[in-house]
Amino acid sequence: MKRFLRSAVLKILEFLAKKKLQGLDATIIGITGSVGKTSCKELVADILSKKYRVLKNEKSYNSEFGLLLTILRQTSGFSSPIQWIKIIVKGFFQAFFVNESFDYLVLEMGVDKPGDMDYLTRIAPPDIAIMTAIKPVHLDVAQFASLEEVFNEKKKIVSGMKKTGTAFITLDDKFISKLASEKKGKVVTYSQNKTADFYADEVEQTEEGLKFKVNFKGDSFNAFVPLFGKYQLTMILPAIIAGIKAEVPIHDIQAALKAFSLPPGRMSLIEGVQNTLILDSSYNASPEAVKEALKVLDFFGKKRSTRRVFVFGNMNELGSHSKSLHQEVGEHIPANADMLITVGKDVGYTAESAKKKGLPDENIKSFENVHQAVDFYKKELKTGDIILVKGSQNKVRLEIFVKAFMLRPEEAKDVLARQEGNWENIAP
Repeated sequence: MKRFLRSAVLKILEFLAKKKLQGLDATIIGITGSVGKTSCKELVADILSKKYRVLKNEKSYNSEFGLLLTILRQTSGFSSPIQWIKIIVKGFFQAFFVNESFDYLVLEMGVDKPGDMDYLTRIAPPDIAIMTAIKPVHLDVAQFASLEEVFNEKKKIVSGMKKTGTAFITLDDKFISKLASEKKGKVVTYSQNKTADFYADEVEQTEEGLKFKVNFKGDSFNAFVPLFGKYQLTMILPAIIAGIKAEVPIHDIQAALKAFSLPPGRMSLIEGVQNTLILDSSYNASPEAVKEALKVLDFFGKKRSTRRVFVFGNMNELGSHSKSLHQEVGEHIPANADMLITVGKDVGYTAESAKKKGLPDENIKSFENVHQAVDFYKKELKTGDIILVKGSQNKVRLEIFVKAFMLRPEEAKDVLARQEGNWENIAP
């Protein structure tokens, strides 16, 4: 019955969203990838908003329902039938009676299983397609069997573009770079390598953020963005290209970059108690993203000559690859962290791997849930600690750990992930 109702609601919303799109006449920018989708979407929207009217997904509304709700300007009804009825009614008025005009529709397009991208591009075929990176995610049962399968699904955002569409292709990803030669039609390449149409060089990580130079067609300009980790350029560069292609003035692009902040839980810097600094990356976790986050932890730890603490929760949706990928992450920990606190079952493999690679046993503590980790660290915290917090969301919920050690916990609803009311009823 639930499956029937879900399908019925989806069909109704699909009909209404298509009707709404007919009246918008906006350039559609579709964004996908294993990491950085939401951040890229936000930055693209920020840059384009300097000159144009822009509609974007709110939060991470990137699924089939999320896409439809975005187009209809609605939010999720979660498990409430009454709320979904209200959404359908409001969506009807949006589709048939509300006349709006947007220049750009910036859509994050996420996939969890084969066929998802076919659906998304059928509803909203992009004029511009952006792929950030392909990394090990969504490898669980009923999802994808391999990284190649993940790529094959996500690359449909390019084949699903409008015939006149343009693909922004990174040359820094071994999967996505293939599309530069395979794709027939307009392709714009970007990289940290000079062979690309747009490339970044003179990249410098500071305690305030990233400094770099953007180069294109014999021109260049300096840029600064208050983000951490050179890997962020994978999502920063296509956003800059979108602005340049849309003829947003360079000074406006620079201003948007300088003012940009990531959505909660995506490597945010938060002041902690006793002069600690929390690197809050608690929204989600995948193997490659964790490795990059560890480099940021090491950077701040060495800059401030203080203890580096890594609070690590399970990486979900890795299926049969979970053990090996958790072990692989563990190999990178001794060089980048002084203490490891794990939360969950599979991160036990990470702890074992970190120990084998040289992290002292007394500096590794493992717990079943986040509350146990909080209780432990309250006794072990040292003044000035740099604390990286990263893990997946379901059954991990490391934002609870971050809140416990924030200098100003009253700001949690504004700066932490998963602070909506519905999450209060979901136990970690």
